[in-house]
Amino acid sequence: MFLRSYSNRNSRFIWFDIETTGFNIFHGHIIEIAAVDNIGNEFSTLIKCPRKLPKKIVEITNITDDMLKDQMGIKEALKGFIDFINIDSKKKKYLIGHNIYNFDIPFVKAQCAKYGLKLPKADYIDTMRISQLVLDHEYYHNLNHLCGLFRIKNTNAHRALSDVYATQIIYQNLVILFRRKFKSASPNFIIHKTRFV
Repeated sequence: MFLRSYSNRNSRFIWFDIETTGFNIFHGHIIEIAAVDNIGNEFSTLIKCPRKLPKKIVEITNITDDMLKDQMGIKEALKGFIDFINIDSKKKKYLIGHNIYNFDIPFVKAQCAKYGLKLPKADYIDTMRISQLVLDHEYYHNLNHLCGLFRIKNTNAHRALSDVYATQIIYQNLVILFRRKFKSASPNFIIHKTRFV
């Protein structure tokens, strides 16, 4: 459950994650998108891939070609994700994820550009950046390490929805540590301290 002390009736917090066929934003494909928000909404979909999945991706995600063959295409999936972000359009939106500055946001924006789509206006909060700032004594800041550190059971790691729920709990823990360090943990202050770190 989202920590009420950090919620805001005028804001919507959206945790999200993607699974892809690799790291290349121009030639890779998104094969799964998932998101949850602080008011109980959830979005999750597998996405048809035009190419056979790399063996390494199947090993990491447990997503197979058979699982994707009857799924929606990427354009439809992106539209669904955009519609999810636009729920309650009057509220200020924060998109939260792990390593989203370096990976998820550029990847989604590159895929949107292919189909003339655009992500709705939102501010981005990267839990990896927060971790690097407040857990400076830790050598690793990946999702798996933080799950271990905070004793979070991510039983289906590298599947988007499972990683989203893990990221949500990680964010809640990191916000507590951030507040201890800086006396404030408003989303805008977190962004100010972590965007260019």
